[in-house]
Amino acid sequence: MRTPPLSRLRGDRPPSSTLLTRARHGARRLAVTVAACLLAAVLPATAHAEPGAPTSAPMIYEAEDGELQGVTIGSAGTGFSGTGYVEGFDAADDQVVITIPDNPGGLFDLTLHYRAPFGAKVTSMLLNGKGAGDVPLPESDVFATADAGRVLLAPGENTIAFRSNWGWYHIDAISISPTPPRGPHQADGVPSDPQATAEARSLLRYLTDNYGRYMLSGQQDMGSVAWVEENVGRAPAIAGLDMMDYSPSRVERGTSSREVENALAWHERGGINAFVWHWNAPTGLIDEPGREWWRGFYTDATTFDVAAALADRQSEEYALLIRDIDAIAAELSRLQDAGVPVIWRPLHEAEGGWFWWGAKGPEPAKELYRLVYDRMVDHHGLHNLLWVWNSLDPAWYPGDDVVDIVSADIYPPAGDHSPQSQAYERLLELVDDKKPVALSENGSIPDPDLMKAYQVDWSYFTTWSGDFVNGGVHNSREHLKHVYGHENVITLDELGDFAHHGGCTADWKVIGDWDDGHLVRVTVTNDGDEPLSGWRVGANRASGVPLDEHWNARLDVTEAGWSAGNLGWNGALQPGQAASFYLKWGTAEPGGLSPSPSCQAR
Repeated sequence: MRTPPLSRLRGDRPPSSTLLTRARHGARRLAVTVAACLLAAVLPATAHAEPGAPTSAPMIYEAEDGELQGVTIGSAGTGFSGTGYVEGFDAADDQVVITIPDNPGGLFDLTLHYRAPFGAKVTSMLLNGKGAGDVPLPESDVFATADAGRVLLAPGENTIAFRSNWGWYHIDAISISPTPPRGPHQADGVPSDPQATAEARSLLRYLTDNYGRYMLSGQQDMGSVAWVEENVGRAPAIAGLDMMDYSPSRVERGTSSREVENALAWHERGGINAFVWHWNAPTGLIDEPGREWWRGFYTDATTFDVAAALADRQSEEYALLIRDIDAIAAELSRLQDAGVPVIWRPLHEAEGGWFWWGAKGPEPAKELYRLVYDRMVDHHGLHNLLWVWNSLDPAWYPGDDVVDIVSADIYPPAGDHSPQSQAYERLLELVDDKKPVALSENGSIPDPDLMKAYQVDWSYFTTWSGDFVNGGVHNSREHLKHVYGHENVITLDELGDFAHHGGCTADWKVIGDWDDGHLVRVTVTNDGDEPLSGWRVGANRASGVPLDEHWNARLDVTEAGWSAGNLGWNGALQPGQAASFYLKWGTAEPGGLSPSPSCQAR
């Protein structure tokens, strides 16, 4: 249901425009934003793939055996497998095409074996000649591995190519292994703010209940929302809006905004509001050609030092930070007074460094995020917000206690509708699958059919404005109609009353021993403000741990998890009411049980 990479070109416009468009250099942006990470393991030099080899174990394919286009085989380095590695990748079209023969087909995890001695790099991946996302290559002087996400292989022969993007790296080999089925998601729908309003709680519960089943459609900018409705025939569920022109350093130069009025009107239509804040620097705007004051959210357009401001809470710069936060809080309070919940995404794309709030590294960015959270929630009493963290790198993550949703901003090559599983899996791992994962900005929209095949469950997407939605290159009208008409995509007319959405929680307790296992009682509670007509509980299941018997529920068991639904007589629950069902957990220890089963209201 969603996902792309991270390079985009946007043209900035003066503040009189209601759109925000941003000029970015694709390779730089892609490399920095996606470059999350990660563990590097030296490639074992012994395993090789043979035609017809079993798919139960990882299979390795050497890059030097592939088709070379503008690249060469090197062997001067040490630690590579096979007879060498592929090097070069200095021209845009340089690539190596690796053939996977005689594959049974299906979904596979792909690992890229590489070396990047000249700094962090990015390679573009193609599956059978079509874009399959970009792979970040953290700097490494030795041969290491990078998670390349998942690939859906056709039966028979397949090709996987790696093209330059941000070049000058070495590719040694790839390895693939079958992807295990995904169990139920573990997001519990409990907001980080204990005093969250009923509407905010209901919205998060709505997102959580639909997470893994449906993807919500979204569109940035009200003008583009109207274009979608007119040209596609259906309206998005989510409107993407911006607090940018409420920033004090813009207001004092004459800007004004009606985004709060837009949000109020969209709420009246039954839609969900998602706000970002392109925070113009509080001071230090350079204001010269190419770095005008209205570009003041960019690092290169301001001298403002966020680390220095946070380090001295008696400084004028720190006081200006507080002034700006208070100004935006005043606008958000207008929405709270009207009962409007907001998906709130401050300090987006921090790890990229192109915005001033991320220019000094992860620690100041995390400190500033927490300052915004504390000032808005504790000082101003804003409890209508669902807080979105918008970076992939674990080093930048501010903590589960101040985050409700994690997300990525991904801009793949035009027309690349792959599910972008690399970014999705990293975000899933970042929060241990305990929070919904969203595509908070995108260019090309992922194909919902591919998302299903790849087990990628973006909670929602929000396509950027202008050419990204109406130019016909990133998203054709045929593709837009395919997405907006898809059975797994929720549009405005299908939302329902998300602000008063019923919900449930589930917990379990071992209540007795039974032969060589345990008797487990699972209690489902309606913790919402509306009656429920049914419920479904699910959790992961450790491999080899059997579920032998069950009572008072319909049980479905898979290799990776289990889910249980109500029977006809115990599904209806009034607010505060609970129902229980029982499982015989066939193991000497109950460790195979998830500590917090998910619960979806019906």
